[in-house]
Amino acid sequence: MADSAIRPRKRLNLDLTPEAYELLQKLAAESGKNMAEVLRTGLALYGIVNDEKKKGRSLAVVEDDQVKKEIVIP
Repeated sequence: MADSAIRPRKRLNLDLTPEAYELLQKLAAESGKNMAEVLRTGLALYGIVNDEKKKGRSLAVVEDDQVKKEIVIP
């Protein structure tokens, strides 16, 4: 049985700046996903970063053993 059959989805209205909306459209087009899927993925990633922050750890983009970007949330 599909997860959505067990737990019905919730609908959300969302206001975005024009820049944020353009980025969302771009990410959706580049990934082949729809905008809702991109937002769900972003929310999941935010949750991972938040959980690691609570443990005193951080997440980063690493290339050749060098941190290129640290993923930070306030």
